[in-house]
Amino acid sequence: METFAEGAAASRPEPVWRRLARELERPERRPWIALGVFLFAAAVRLWFNFVVHPPGKFVFSDMSVYDLRARNLLAGTLGPWDSFTPRGYPALLALIYALGGDEMRNVAVVQALLGACVSALTYGIGVRMLSSSALALAAALLASAHLPLVLYGGLLLSEIPFAFFLLLSLYLFLRRGWPAWLGGCLAFSAAILIRPNLLPTLPLVTLWAGWGKGARGWMQALTLLLLTGASAAVVSWQNSRLLGEPTFLATNGGLNFYLAFREVRGVEYVEDGALHRIVPIPNLVRYREMERVKEPFWRQGHYYARGLASLREDPRRLLRSLDHLKEGMGLGVQDFWPGWREKAELLRGYGRPFFYAGILPGLLYFPWLLRRRRSEALLVSAFLVSASLTLGFFLGDPRMRVPFDPLFLLLSLAAFDALARRLRLRQTR
Repeated sequence: METFAEGAAASRPEPVWRRLARELERPERRPWIALGVFLFAAAVRLWFNFVVHPPGKFVFSDMSVYDLRARNLLAGTLGPWDSFTPRGYPALLALIYALGGDEMRNVAVVQALLGACVSALTYGIGVRMLSSSALALAAALLASAHLPLVLYGGLLLSEIPFAFFLLLSLYLFLRRGWPAWLGGCLAFSAAILIRPNLLPTLPLVTLWAGWGKGARGWMQALTLLLLTGASAAVVSWQNSRLLGEPTFLATNGGLNFYLAFREVRGVEYVEDGALHRIVPIPNLVRYREMERVKEPFWRQGHYYARGLASLREDPRRLLRSLDHLKEGMGLGVQDFWPGWREKAELLRGYGRPFFYAGILPGLLYFPWLLRRRRSEALLVSAFLVSASLTLGFFLGDPRMRVPFDPLFLLLSLAAFDALARRLRLRQTR
C-alpha cells in the first residue's frame, strides 16, 4: 500500500533545474546547444573587436610583422625575412585582405567568428570527455568568457586562429569515419603552419590513431603523416627557394630557443643599415647586455646549434625550463602581452586565479585519467605535450599557453566533477 508521504512525493512537481538538466543531456539538443554557445561567444567577441578593442588600432611589434608578411604574400615580394615567421597566419591575413573593403574590419569579423567556434568546439570536445552535456556547456561558457581568448581576437596575432584549428582537429579526431578524420588531418596541418611548435604532437597522434586499431587505424595514421608532411614540404620548398639553401618550415623557433638559455637581454642584427632587434620579456627583466649577432634571425639552424652549445657549456641552464613553465602558467613576472591599456589591472590579476581554478585541478586529475587509459585523455595528452615543450624550451609565455586553455578548462571541470561524485558517494554510504 502506498503511504501518504510516498503519494505526496510522487505528486510533487519536478524542479525546473532538474528538467533543464535532463533536456541538456538529450543527444538531439546538442547541435542547438553548440549553436547557442557559438552565437553567445560571437556576440561577445564582435562587441569587443568593434567597440572595445579594434585590431586596427593596435598594430605594432609582432602584429606589424604579421601585417607586412601578409602584404608581401599578396604582392609576391617574399624575401628571406619572410622565412623567419610561420607562414600560416600571414597567409590567413592575406586571404582576408584579398576580400577588399576595410581590411581590419574584416579581420575583426573573422577572428570573432573563429573565437566563437573555439567555444563551440570546446562544447563538442567536452561532450566526449566529460560525464554530462551540462558540464560540457559549462566549459564552453567559461571559454566564451575567458579574458585572454577574447582579448587576442582583437589583436593581429595568431592565438585565435591557432586555437581554432587545434581544437577543430582534436574534435574531428574524436569522431568516427573517414570524412571526419580527413578533416582533422587538414585542420591539424593548418595549425602546424600557423605554429610549428605543434609538431611534437604529430608522432603521438599517429600512434594514438594506429595503436591497437588494426589496419584501418594505421591507414588513418599514414594519412595524417602524408597530409601534414605535404603541407610542411610545400612551405619548406618555398622557404628554401627564398634562402637559396635547404631549410624547413618558417619558424622563429631557433632564435627563441637560443634566447631561452642565454644570459642576454636580447639580440641585434644590422643589415643594410637597418637594425633588427628581439628582446623577450623574461630576458628584459633579468639581463642588461644586448648581444650583436652576425647571422640573420632567419638562420634558424644556426641559432638552434648555438642554443645547444650553451646547454653543453653549462647543463645547469636546462633547469631554467622550470622557470619558463612557471612563467607560461601565469605565475611569473609576465603579463598577457601586449596587455590591455584600459584594463591593465584586470588583465594582470587574471593569470594566477585562472591557474589555480582552471589549470591546476586538471593537472592534478590528469594522471588518474591516463591510468584509466581513456582514449580521449590520451589524445588530449598528445596535444598538451606541445604546450609543455613550447613553454619549457622556447621562452615560456602565458600568451603561448592561451590556445590550449580550453583543454585545461575541460580537464579541471572533469576534476571538480569527479570530486563532487566522490563526496556524494561518501555521503550515500
